[in-house]
Amino acid sequence: MLNVIEKVLILQDVDVLSNMTSEQLSFVAAITEEISMGPNQEIYREGDPPDGLYVVISGSVAMFRGEEEIDRIKPAGALGVWALFDDIPRLTTARTVVESQLLFVPREHFYNVLSDHVDIVERIFKQLAERVRRLATKMDSNHEISDPGHR
Repeated sequence: MLNVIEKVLILQDVDVLSNMTSEQLSFVAAITEEISMGPNQEIYREGDPPDGLYVVISGSVAMFRGEEEIDRIKPAGALGVWALFDDIPRLTTARTVVESQLLFVPREHFYNVLSDHVDIVERIFKQLAERVRRLATKMDSNHEISDPGHR
């Protein structure tokens, strides 16, 4: 069983949480659940309602769209990040490849933390804004490269 400090160290590598202070992350760490799963077990299915964020502690998780594997998530990798923020059903199916340990941040409890700690909301908004800005910059640079008429 992980203690709060170990959970904070895991959560600090999740992109959307990376701008938080250790103290702020400790509030999130306090609501996490550790989950142990055997090989080839489904974490969630495409179309399921969003329930929260998962972080791989050990093992590996395969992500599927339909029957096609589209990604593998290794330790320190996160899946279901957007499930913390929107109501859109899951776009993928997540299934363990081998025996895996996961850290789960339940959406409902995450909102309770946010309602008690407005400073965390501010940090998350800043991180999301940076993420959108990076994406927009990347799209702009790709457009310039791929569009010879754009000078």
